[in-house]
Amino acid sequence: MIEVLLSSPMLTIQDSGRTGWRHLGIPRCGMMDDLALRQGNLLLGNDEGAAALEVTSAPVLLRFLHDSAIVLMGADMQASILEPDLANTRQQRLLTGFVYLLRAGECLRLNAAKTPGQRAMLMVRGGIDVPVVLGSRSTDIMNGFGGLQGQALRAGDKIPVGEHSNTPLPLKTGVRQHSWNHTLRVLNGPDFTRFDQTSCQALFEKSWMVTAQSNRMGLRLQGDSLRPHEPADQPSHRLLSIGVLPGLIQVPPDGQPILLAADAQTTGGYPAIASIISADLWQLAYMTGGTRVRFARISLAEAHGLARHQQLQMLRLRDALRLRGEAA
Repeated sequence: MIEVLLSSPMLTIQDSGRTGWRHLGIPRCGMMDDLALRQGNLLLGNDEGAAALEVTSAPVLLRFLHDSAIVLMGADMQASILEPDLANTRQQRLLTGFVYLLRAGECLRLNAAKTPGQRAMLMVRGGIDVPVVLGSRSTDIMNGFGGLQGQALRAGDKIPVGEHSNTPLPLKTGVRQHSWNHTLRVLNGPDFTRFDQTSCQALFEKSWMVTAQSNRMGLRLQGDSLRPHEPADQPSHRLLSIGVLPGLIQVPPDGQPILLAADAQTTGGYPAIASIISADLWQLAYMTGGTRVRFARISLAEAHGLARHQQLQMLRLRDALRLRGEAA
């Protein structure tokens, strides 16, 4: 059990997401950096998609009521372990990608990331054990279910932790998390040809600034105005709403793109100029207000190859940790 002593906005429980329900209007949700979630869980001997905490801002203070093991991934939030009385720090500056042990009663403090708004992920051995709703433990803030009572965590909340095996933990072995470079590789969207040549060139040749009006539903971008050949509100060019997914880049009438993220709605009527490949979606966890983003177009075959390579890396990590455990 983990007790929240001090919370911050958008401290939520997330796993690998809620799939198979978009036809009923239910978004995926899930950890913004699913890659980091999987890496951290493998280090702890959890299922790859086990539920964990997504930390968007700080400070956060958590008390562990039982002996626990944790892994932090994502942004460096200058985390430290505090003694039960909170008066002394037992360990300064926890590194991302390594396993740390906490004794019952000790606390974990997370401070602000160097770049405000960049997210961190906190995985716990055994995983967060809240009820499964429609196949996932992820918090759906908009619809009010999943996680702990369908809302962000608050001071006083107690978070249940699942049972775990007694397999040895790789206490001196870490994983190197991927470096974000704010360049997103994309495929042409279903409405790419609706846009004029100047707009299509601008999408790939110019940089785009993430605005402060961005969240887990979508990132609003600011830059050159993207315009279709004909206004979409004209009767002869009006678009019907279609199913949308995280990663799709929609263009509303003002010409400023919206990049759909983990909590994105399930349908939309704005023209979709491009879509981020699945292998790059994790980078959205680190794109905050003021971040400059660039897009690079690749082929569908290249996108498939990158997805396979990413999965192969995860399989190699799983095998390496299993062999290390057997040798211990």
